[in-house]
Amino acid sequence: MTKPYLLWLIWQNVNTRQRYHVGNLLHVDGLYVFQYETENKHRGLKEALDNGYRPHLAFPDLKKVYTSDKMFGPFLRRLPNASRPDFPKLLEKYGLPKDYTQMDLLRATGGRLGTDSYEFVHPVYIEGNHFDFDFHIAGWRYYDGDKHLGEISYDTKLSLEKEPSNDNDSFAVKVQTNNGLLLGYVPAFFSEFMTHIIDEGCYYEVRIEKIDVHAIPQLRVCLTVNGEFDTYFDDISRTSKDLVPVQVV
Repeated sequence: MTKPYLLWLIWQNVNTRQRYHVGNLLHVDGLYVFQYETENKHRGLKEALDNGYRPHLAFPDLKKVYTSDKMFGPFLRRLPNASRPDFPKLLEKYGLPKDYTQMDLLRATGGRLGTDSYEFVHPVYIEGNHFDFDFHIAGWRYYDGDKHLGEISYDTKLSLEKEPSNDNDSFAVKVQTNNGLLLGYVPAFFSEFMTHIIDEGCYYEVRIEKIDVHAIPQLRVCLTVNGEFDTYFDDISRTSKDLVPVQVV
């Protein structure tokens, strides 16, 4: 059995700009599996439903596990066409090899469209006592991030600090430079996990993974966090083990 490749489906409320983890796309042993998020988690499906979310038209049943031996059409259409003249340059931009997979491309691009508010992100990866995840800084536009682009580099030291008084996210975690410059926040669908890491005193490092001055504002700066738990985990993902294929469509 090959290692499962998991992506989270994120939905954003266009009015509040808040984002929620609503579903999971898994690729393992040649099979694609999609299922709505089942855990009653912070910024998960339940909160999304309470804040205006409605199921994707192609996946109307919130309790069904959808499976296919090919990438689901609604997600495939979110990928750039390989016949585009600039496609080789696109692969180079995202650091993808010529033998990339559709999941690789979906992760790199986020599968974002201008016609809806969905995107895909890679979840927290856990193996043994190690964890890592990456994210674009949330709130970059609202904290004048572009004004600070000239003040940061790949060598800039960063820190993560809880902000429990935040009205939008009780688990809010600020991203700031070591000299106190606020750049934005850890995305709310990761904030509970990061709060746990901070509260438990786990070792971790945070660094700037990518700066792209030509990207849209919310994708200008990507960070990566990696660290260690005191406890060993057998599962590489706390979500993928719950996705059980039951029907091929």
